[in-house]
Amino acid sequence: MKRAIALLVAVGASVVAVPAAAQAAPPGVEWRSCGNSGAQCGSVSVPLDWTKPNAGRISVAVARVSAADPARRIGALFINFGGPGAPAVSVVRDEVQEAFPADLRARFDIVGVDPRGVGDSVPAITCPKPPQDPKITQFPRTEEQFQRLVAYNREVAQSCRQATGPLIDHADTVNTAKDFDAVRIALGESKVSWLGLSYGTLLGSTYARLFPNRVRSAVLDGAVDHALGPRRMVADETRVYEDVFRLFAKWCAEDTSCALHGHDVVAEYRALLERAERTPIPAEGIPDGVSAEEIGYAVYSAIYLRDNWAPLAQVLTEVLTPTPNAARFAGAHTDAAYRVIACHDFPSDVRSLADLTARRQEALRLAPVTRGYVEGWDVQAGCAGWPVKANYPWGNYPVRGVSNVLVVGGEHDPSTPLPWAIGLACQIQGSRLIVSHEVGHTAYFNDPATRQREVDHLLSAA
Repeated sequence: MKRAIALLVAVGASVVAVPAAAQAAPPGVEWRSCGNSGAQCGSVSVPLDWTKPNAGRISVAVARVSAADPARRIGALFINFGGPGAPAVSVVRDEVQEAFPADLRARFDIVGVDPRGVGDSVPAITCPKPPQDPKITQFPRTEEQFQRLVAYNREVAQSCRQATGPLIDHADTVNTAKDFDAVRIALGESKVSWLGLSYGTLLGSTYARLFPNRVRSAVLDGAVDHALGPRRMVADETRVYEDVFRLFAKWCAEDTSCALHGHDVVAEYRALLERAERTPIPAEGIPDGVSAEEIGYAVYSAIYLRDNWAPLAQVLTEVLTPTPNAARFAGAHTDAAYRVIACHDFPSDVRSLADLTARRQEALRLAPVTRGYVEGWDVQAGCAGWPVKANYPWGNYPVRGVSNVLVVGGEHDPSTPLPWAIGLACQIQGSRLIVSHEVGHTAYFNDPATRQREVDHLLSAA
């Protein structure tokens, strides 16, 4: 999953099928030209609640770039690059040439859909109270701090409800997957192909479970295993983040181009976080300084893309000094859509300070340097006490009757660790698993050879 953190060095129980009457074909999309790459944009009207299709409607935004070689066109390719809550319309509209290999652009209509509540979809998920506040720790040490965290989470949810309206109760991935099928119908496609990365693998696998006969082919890269449960989610990410940070430190030790070459990066970074956990690090223009959480989450967000390592090292030079300035690490945050969707799909089982304390101890054992500042912790701490009922809770959701699914996992992916890909592949009958040995979140963005295998799979599937 891709966590939205502000850092200057960063890039980027079964569900009953909808009754036939609820899936009446929506009208075709009214396209308009948009962007500078030949894209078309439009929207599709869908039910607010697919279990009650007559109880109000919302719209989801759509963009497509038609296949460059229409004589050899295969069909429509749905894309989702993660989140939860990452828009896709802007990628297709503005970055299609950079984001997709020429082979895909030639043979497929590239179709981006902004999930309900996200991007240009209407209404938007809005939370006037930010999901994170640097003054409210997600790593409480006292009962008072824990109660403040839970109370703050509830205030965030209430602000989301007031600003967003009833959509907040239906912003889960099952409803979103059904929206995608409404888009498929509006496009006039009998089947679609899928390229899902990170959270997009949960969306793609959910679609395949609900509509197996509508999937021509799928690549699910950076797989999310919805059967994990919250404790393993945190532990797996914590363990691999530590591994990747040590690889980053090894690179700095060996490569003179690293701005931290000659430093003991592991020891200095560990000391920095330990110090920041006691007292915030000074930051120009920020009277209260910058917390360990802001630094730890920001480094996690940057380090999982290999191309970020050089600029990350440069920024770390500003805090790994006797007189640190942590200003560029301030403002780590989770956005509104991310929090609302995540609490539907990955609800927290944290009920007490003792729960978080035990997990903190486990994180420090698994990762004495990086100390557990991972996405899974933000989800579990940030959803503790969340008052909106989770529509798509943790569980084993087998996928049957779908063919041509390729699951991809990375040996050194701290955001979606390799065991998650293994777990997802076991849940999708007939799927195939390949492993990337490169460093980074998703092979698509970090491993050109494996990305080509993904492209080949999409092109050649029967």
